[in-house]
Formats: sequence, structure tokens, C-alpha cells
Amino acid sequence: MQKILHVSFKPTTKAPGMRPQMLIISRGGKRKLLNLEEVAAAATELGFNVTEAGAHVAAFAALVNAADVLLAVHVAGLTNQIFQPTQAVVLQIVPWGNMDWMATNFYGQPARDMQLRYVEYYVDEEESRRRQGWQALTETIMKQDVKVNLTRFGPFLLQVIDKLQE
Repeated sequence: MQKILHVSFKPTTKAPGMRPQMLIISRGGKRKLLNLEEVAAAATELGFNVTEAGAHVAAFAALVNAADVLLAVHVAGLTNQIFQPTQAVVLQIVPWGNMDWMATNFYGQPARDMQLRYVEYYVDEEESRRRQGWQALTETIMKQDVKVNLTRFGPFLLQVIDKLQE
């Protein structure tokens, strides 16, 4: 089960008084954002308005289409970028462990090809909740949960604002 948060942010690209919309997708299983509520609270402090959204397909597609920003940990949910309007921003949180190629080729380049703006946030080892042992590689790469360091992450939210103003 994934948790979907709809986030609004203070003005950048829309008419005065209108807020760009950010959609946060967080999985309930593997590769979830452990401090989703903290990220939402930090966003609220910066002026975001955070609300939950349903998962009905048509309504969800419309919600993504209304989003100026789509944020998620490297997950299939980022494929929803196909519903985003041109020039919207995709902010991918990339788990620790040499996932550069997958991050860029699965979501970054397709975003650029669809005329979306793209930002990657790479998780440090300290931000990863990973398991040790025999299957450490697959556990690290594909099954880790992340807890974003809000101090490190803040500038990436500001980078998103800059991208929206380009």
C-alpha cells in the first residue's frame, strides 16, 4: 500500500495567489520514506499545504496532471510522471548504493524526454535503513527504506522552486 500526499507550495509559476502543486508518493512496503511525516512537516514550515489523496486511477491521474512537482523515493510510482504537465518537476530520492544508472535511465532521462525538469537527491549511507548479510546487495539496492536528512534535503526543495521559475 502506498501513501500519497498532495502538497501545495508558495508561488512560482502560476498566477499570483496560486500555489504550485507537489505530489509525494511513498510506498508502504519496500523503499518507503520513513520520515514522510517529518518531510511533510518541513514542507509545511516552508509554506507547503499537505493533504492526502485517494488512489482511484482517473482521480489519481488528474491529481498528477495538476501537480507541478512529483516527489518519490526511486520506485515505480515515478512512472506517473507521464501524467505530469510539460515543464513540471520530478524530484527523485535515490537510495544509497550506486543507483545512479537506474535512477537516471529509469526516471531521469524519460522525464527530460517528456520535457519535464528533473532533480535527483542521493541518500547518504546514514540516511538508509539497510540490512546486512548474504543478500546485502539486493537488500541495499532494492529493498532499503530511507529517512531523509532534512538539513541535506532542504536545498533540493529550493532547487525544485528554482526549476519551476526557469
